[in-house]
This record gives sequence, structure tokens and C-alpha cells, in this order.
Amino acid sequence: MKFWQQSTRHYLANVVISTSGNRDDEIPKRIEPHRVMKTIFSKYLVAIAATFLILNVGAQEDNYVPNGSFENSDLRKLKSQGQLEEYTENWFSATEALLDLYAEGMKSEKVNIPNNIYGKQEPSDGVCYAGFRAFSKDPKLPRTYFEVELDSDLEKNQLYCVSFDISLSDLSRYAVNGVGAYLSDRKIEQGNTGALNRKASVLHKSDKVMSLQDGWETVCGTHIGTGEEEFLIIGGFHKDSDVEDEKMKKPMGISGVIKNQAYYYLDNVKLRPIEAKSQCACSAADEVRTDLVYGSSVVLSESMTPDDIVSVSAVYYAFLKRRPTGAGSATVAKLADILKENPSWKLRVIGHADEDEFNEGKINPRYRGLGEKRADQVVAKFGEVGIDASRLVVDTMENSDPASTRDTDISRAQNRRVTFELIK
Repeated sequence: MKFWQQSTRHYLANVVISTSGNRDDEIPKRIEPHRVMKTIFSKYLVAIAATFLILNVGAQEDNYVPNGSFENSDLRKLKSQGQLEEYTENWFSATEALLDLYAEGMKSEKVNIPNNIYGKQEPSDGVCYAGFRAFSKDPKLPRTYFEVELDSDLEKNQLYCVSFDISLSDLSRYAVNGVGAYLSDRKIEQGNTGALNRKASVLHKSDKVMSLQDGWETVCGTHIGTGEEEFLIIGGFHKDSDVEDEKMKKPMGISGVIKNQAYYYLDNVKLRPIEAKSQCACSAADEVRTDLVYGSSVVLSESMTPDDIVSVSAVYYAFLKRRPTGAGSATVAKLADILKENPSWKLRVIGHADEDEFNEGKINPRYRGLGEKRADQVVAKFGEVGIDASRLVVDTMENSDPASTRDTDISRAQNRRVTFELIK
């Protein structure tokens, strides 16, 4: 406000106009202050509007999915199920089964929002949403799959967040798991109405049965690009024999006949590049198994040499933690005994982090260099049991030397460690 007042006073003090065309008798005349204020205010409004426009465009560009909320649709002729491809931009079916679109203010209650042929639901975003069949026990009601070409190919080794909102329709007899997204390097055009035989690229973290009817829940997860993905497909990807289904009861106040299917409304589809999993709404750091510490199964025997013992010893950590556990402290004590028995030997202490921890460090300085911080903490532990720091050499590998490359919680826990090497 102070800046505004100073700028205005400066502007008022210096703006003049001429009242004559003759330069010799030109008499300056000050503009009326209220007109100047009006001019300045108008310019400020234009600047603010332009700023918001730029920010909004940037936010839209962040999503690689065009028309992710199905708002770009011609609704004038929308009357029934199966018309989405006729009136909606970008989206199409990956099989021969037709896709459904719903919108507010439709004359036909079959495709209206909030009340329609399969129940009642408000949009998650905007005034439209779609609907797909993730599972069915009725051969006349095949599964349906939504497909879209991405605005940009994915980059190799880039981390992405894929997310979409779903709501189980009120007249579904079943709720199921296996609802997810598949990223493809080519357009999928299956020439029948059968289920797609693909392994989902993204499922809910626990692959739970998605049973929420009164509202929306988000399915999302991360995907590392291969550099070849061009299309995104959403639907039910488990085989019938692998589907976990839960029978639902019709909610009170809902009219209509329950169908032998799991039918979900779909809205707010997004795919965007991220730096760390915590930037993906359904894969936040607090959803990682933060309490999981790898437990080594190595048994030390009397026949093992000091080199053998050191080579199989490690201190393991919970996610984003840097202080050794009780088991880790016991490992340090065992190695300290070896150093005490061999006063001329030194020990290299090497810190490691898993891939998720390394990525967290990119966006949160607190977790940067976590492997080195772990090694420093272990050196401090050696000091507590009588080993001088001069006999310890700190090194760090961070995420560059994983013990396991499998994409499991146990494997990631195995990578969160401090290892050791003898220096003789």
C-alpha cells in the first residue's frame, strides 16, 4: 500500500498537459487527480489480469492429458449412453465398446448430472464427467476403456504422476480393485469388446476395492518414463479370475435397477512430470512404509575372517531416517571390536539412500545428502564405543549403488543402508 501511495503521488506531481498550440505561451495544466487515479487503477487491473492468465496457462500446460475433465464437449445433441466419441474432443475407446458422457443441464436424464441412468453424483471438476465399466458379470455389458493421446511424449527416466478421480455409481452391484491406467507407446485399437490384456502402469497403491459412492476418490501413482509412451488408457485391468469384488447395496433414495457391473464415473484425469513421489497426491512420503527397516539374514560364524564379517555387515534404516536402530548399534559394536583388535586398520564407512529418498532430497534440502548424513551418524556411534574418528573414512554413494533394483518396499528398505570396507 505504501508503494501504491508513493507511486501515485509521484505520478500526480509530474503529469501535465498543454492548453495551447503556441509553445511561447504554453501554460501547463495539471490533470485532475481522480482521472489519474482511474487511469493508474485501470493499468494495475490489466497487469493483474495478465499475470493470472499467464499462471493459468502454465498450470494447464503442466498436465499432459488434453481435455482431462471432458469439458471440451459439444452437448447440444447429447441424449444417451455411448455418445462420448461423437461429442467429446481427444478421447476415444480402446475397444469396440462405446463410451459414456454426462453433463449438467441435459434434457435426457440418462446422461444428466447429478441424476442419471446409473445414480446420482456431482462432478469432481467442471460440469461434465465420463463413465466406464471396470467389471461386469453381464455379457451384454462389456468393460469399457478410455484412451487419449498425450500432448507430449514422456521423457526417458523422468518421474511422472498419473491421477484420476472415480466414483462408483449407485446402481452398481459390485465394487472392484484393478482400476488403473496403462501407458502405451502406440494407439490401442482392439477390434472387439473384450477386456484389454494389459498390465496396468498405475494402480491404487494398495490396489484396494474402490467402493466410494458418495463422493470421489483418487487413483494415482508414479511412473518412470521410457521415452516411448504416447497414449494413456483408463479402465479395469485385472482378469476376471484376479478381480476382488465386493457386493454393494443400493443407497437409500436411489431409484432404478442394480446392474451386474462395477461402473465408475471418471473425472479430472492428469499426467504431469514431478521430481519426487511426495509430489504425487496419492504417493506422498507419509504413504511410504516409513517404519520398514530391512533385517539382514546373515549369520556370523566363528570361521569367518574379519574381512568376511565387515563385507557382510550393514546398518539399515527406515525411510528418510539417519540415526541407527538398535540392530544398527549392535553392528557398530561388533565392528568396533575388530578395530580394537587390529589397531593399525582403518574402516571406510559408506552411506547409501534409496531412489525415493534421493528424489525427496531434490525438493527438500533437509533430505539432501542423506547417505552421507547416515555415514556421519555411524562415525559418531563408533566414537561412543571408543573408536577415534581418525580411523574412519566417510564416503557416500547415495542412490548410485543399490543393493536391489526391484520395485518393492523390501528392496527399497535394503537400499537404505551404511556399508563398510576395511583399509589395512
